[in-house]
Amino acid sequence: MKDRKTTGLHGSGKTMDLPGRGKTSGLPEHRTAAGPGQRVALILLIVYICFIYGNSLTPAHISSRESGFLLMKLHDFLEMIGFDSRWLTEHIVRKSAHFIEYTGLGILLAFYCRTWMPKGIRKPRLAAELAFLVPFVDETIQLFVDGRSGQVDDVWLDLCGVMCGLALTTVLAFMRKTDRGKLK
Repeated sequence: MKDRKTTGLHGSGKTMDLPGRGKTSGLPEHRTAAGPGQRVALILLIVYICFIYGNSLTPAHISSRESGFLLMKLHDFLEMIGFDSRWLTEHIVRKSAHFIEYTGLGILLAFYCRTWMPKGIRKPRLAAELAFLVPFVDETIQLFVDGRSGQVDDVWLDLCGVMCGLALTTVLAFMRKTDRGKLK
């Protein structure tokens, strides 16, 4: 049987082989399956989001006790190394925990979306949506937990943490790539 050249979309003349179909015109072949690294990044991202939401489901009295314990340990540490610890309050500890927790989310989100790739953010819409959606849902969950409240300023703080994690990971990956280029 004679192969005939078929015209692809927009007259490109490109053809591709499809299993069991012979030569067919159409768009170039796209990989749809994620690689193992991409799957691991997705699983870690989902587990970490569950961790964040689990923290939000903790009633206020338990959360306050945990923050108080950490505050006490930080006071002891600061005094042990010779610093005044009176400036450190539970409010600072709680807000710092929010920021650090969401910086971790930003780092995992950067790995999943591969923000350091040369052509820019691989999945910019997904990264932007998750960067906003996760903190928004987090604060909404807290509206329904005993003694907790959802705070708009916490959404902004969390969003800043995500952006910090995304930026930090992207810069470090770029620096690593630049260092590798110098070695060659």
